[in-house]
Amino acid sequence: MKISIVILSFNDYPGTTGPCLDSLTQDPAFHSWEVFVVDNASDNTTQASLRQAQQQYPSVHFIFNERNLGYAGGNNVGINLSSGEVVILLNSDTIAPSGMISRLAQHFKDMPALGMLGPVTNAAGNEQAIYISEKSIADIISQGLAYANSGEANLLETYRMDFHCVAIARRAIEQVGLLDEAFGRGYYEDFDYSLRVKKAGLSLRVAEDVFIYHRGSASFKKMPKETRELLKRNKRLILSKHGKTNITLLHTREANLAILAQYAQLNAGGSTLPAYRIQNRLALAHNSLPRSWFKRWRYLRRLRKIAATLE
Repeated sequence: MKISIVILSFNDYPGTTGPCLDSLTQDPAFHSWEVFVVDNASDNTTQASLRQAQQQYPSVHFIFNERNLGYAGGNNVGINLSSGEVVILLNSDTIAPSGMISRLAQHFKDMPALGMLGPVTNAAGNEQAIYISEKSIADIISQGLAYANSGEANLLETYRMDFHCVAIARRAIEQVGLLDEAFGRGYYEDFDYSLRVKKAGLSLRVAEDVFIYHRGSASFKKMPKETRELLKRNKRLILSKHGKTNITLLHTREANLAILAQYAQLNAGGSTLPAYRIQNRLALAHNSLPRSWFKRWRYLRRLRKIAATLE
């Protein structure tokens, strides 16, 4: 199965694209992949670093956009150039441990109706987030790999994909098309694409046997005013595009609870679930409690009910 990887670059090469690209090149399967680094009109320092990397990794395709095309537009450049049966969009602030990319793509061979698949990670706003207690990057990756390697794949359902790392089947791209560039610099285009893939009759899943490190962004309150306004604008855009009744905006704690509910269903069906993953998800649940005492009480009641079925 041919794998294409698209990394969108924008400034800060030493802190983002550099480490991400380095992690890929250390994987034994690297030379079998089609890798694109699409630069969204970065500063001169970053572009100079990219040209050095171009000499170091001649098999990687480097594309230099003359202007910033935004998240969707930049990734679309790479998607249009790709030829893989699976296209993986990989944020530049991620690190892919050896073996994880191949494991992620391999799942498409066994599930014809699979449209998009994502890994578990330390930083996401949906079912892909797991509990991480470590602080250093190396320790976070170690803890994440312990989770991924603790049991079988368990491709679990998710209401949307987080695009820090997403594997998209070529058939999904052919049916749904490219990312919507109306979302500008970014935010909510991943949710939009998730809804479009689901409408095409394809499934969205989380591969619990794959971990990708994600540095993640700052909290909403710490974001510049311009970014907060973009978030609000794009939220209005997706609501108007798909209709309020078709969109569920889940808090991460609710998404994690949905995973635990799927665990309960699997357990009831006789599946053997790794104790490590169950305890991790329960730890995440207890570390993301609502602030309101009433909401917290209701949430804990639901959590205890699900946890009792997993004992």
